Amino acid sequence: MNIEEELGRLLQDDRLDVVARPDATEVVVAGARRVRRRRTAVVGAVTAIALVASGWGVTALSGSLSLPPVDPAVLPTTTATTAPAGPVTVTAAPSTVVETVVVTVTQGPQRPNVGYGPVKFGMTEQEVAATGLVTAAPGGECVAFNWTGDPGTVNAVLVARGQGVVRIKLPSDGKTSTGVGVGSTVAQLAEKYPAGEQHRPGFYDVPMAGDVGWKYVFVLEAEKVVEIRMQRLTADCWDQGEQR
Repeated sequence: MNIEEELGRLLQDDRLDVVARPDATEVVVAGARRVRRRRTAVVGAVTAIALVASGWGVTALSGSLSLPPVDPAVLPTTTATTAPAGPVTVTAAPSTVVETVVVTVTQGPQRPNVGYGPVKFGMTEQEVAATGLVTAAPGGECVAFNWTGDPGTVNAVLVARGQGVVRIKLPSDGKTSTGVGVGSTVAQLAEKYPAGEQHRPGFYDVPMAGDVGWKYVFVLEAEKVVEIRMQRLTADCWDQGEQR
């Protein structure tokens, strides 16, 4: 017996027949419904999760969906920024340049604070007269003043053009800063001013240090001081009115 004959014999054997249940149709239909309901539930659940994640509210899984109202005042907007292709040129705001100007003020030469009382070397004719201590006197190359309080000391103050005061004779009662005055002896004079010299008879010259070239000239008679002058070193009229 070949294989085909054996298979035919088996298929015709009554013992292999399957007897169907009387309610087989209802059982199959019920099973299909259960499968359909499971699938619907799974799909609904997945849809609900997706909608909740997207910001939508689900009111009922079995029926209609309710979308939340949109408030125009808070409606989110998305701004898309597209980078320009190629090089980007950035224009900087113009800067403000602040220039600092340094101004150097150069003062003119200061007048030397050297003189007798308020009358100083370098003072003009008007400034000397304004002190109220002098009276105009007949002049020559230099403008001359006498002490108002000691008119006997003639040509006491001489003012040279362009130089101001160039000579001051101390009043008869005037003294130097070291106390030498009219009546001081030559010995006292040499003690106070050891740097002085007698370049000519009757005159004892003492050059003074400072920012202005000047000297004391002490006039001597009988070994005593009889006159004291404060005198600029460079002045054409420093000996105006003097007897030589």
